[in-house]
Amino acid sequence: MNHARTRGKRAHRVKAGNEKAKKIEKVMKRQPFWRVLLFASLLTPDSLSALECAPLVVAKATQSAFPYGKGLLWKISRGGGKPSYLFGTMHVGDADIVELPREVSTVFQASSRLVLEAELNPRDTTEFSKLMVYPDGHRLSDALGEELFERTVDLLLRYGITRGSAATIRPWAAYLTLSMPPANGVALDMVLAQRAAEQGTPVYGLESLKEQGEVLSTLPLSDQIALLKDTVCHYQALQEDVQAMKTRYLQRDLAGLMAMAKKYEIAENARYGRLLEALLWSRNKRLVERMQPYLDEGDSFIAIGALHLPDTKGVLALLEVKGYRVVAVY
Repeated sequence: MNHARTRGKRAHRVKAGNEKAKKIEKVMKRQPFWRVLLFASLLTPDSLSALECAPLVVAKATQSAFPYGKGLLWKISRGGGKPSYLFGTMHVGDADIVELPREVSTVFQASSRLVLEAELNPRDTTEFSKLMVYPDGHRLSDALGEELFERTVDLLLRYGITRGSAATIRPWAAYLTLSMPPANGVALDMVLAQRAAEQGTPVYGLESLKEQGEVLSTLPLSDQIALLKDTVCHYQALQEDVQAMKTRYLQRDLAGLMAMAKKYEIAENARYGRLLEALLWSRNKRLVERMQPYLDEGDSFIAIGALHLPDTKGVLALLEVKGYRVVAVY
């Protein structure tokens, strides 16, 4: 065997994979991972002739009230220490969302530190992007089959991902991208980081982007493909639901956002149960553990996705269990 030739081919594949990752990275800088939490379960009936798409049915009964269901800004305190504030974000770049209300802006400007859901730095973005692509010659079409692959490629073009780049991304990465709306500006989390930098406020993160990528990349391959197919089948309807979610967010209606995530019968499917466990419930425990030092130091402004806040397994409930006092401010 010609080992030099084998090493050369392997090096070429790795180099090619890194180039694909760089292209995906440019897109992902405009498409934060966390948006998927707000859009992943919002699927309504739609048709797609090229695929066998099962219609989705609205659940007969949905819970309309969830604990901690109203409010985006919460005062968190314990004992006699200085309080901190926990703010629920929506990971989009709409002008009416990134413009902080006066009540939130006042607290943000007065805080000693900003703590985001994830660190936002070039190294982590690159590592996350590398997770999204196959490094070894595998292709997305091999996992999906031709019909689903072609439809997926057509949709990914809307996100600036070329056919060549789409061919080597992993199923979970395609699902993640299509679960979000195409980029429409700098997302709120990034805006907060920019404003903190401008006023000299240090910025920290509760997770790394690599950790967040591993949440989806470790799902069973069959789950990844099924989730992608559901999203492709009902893509247009999913995008139409985005505006309703923005409205509920601006109304500070956390219960409404959570109810939308459980609106359809498909939410009872085991794979969506595994998805929510991975994206929300398990991560909520990790987020709470990691934010405690910042809370105990006091005077922190902590910003995480709004869907992490409500429900009995949400961050606010978990904080109260640990002895923190939780009070809605806005």
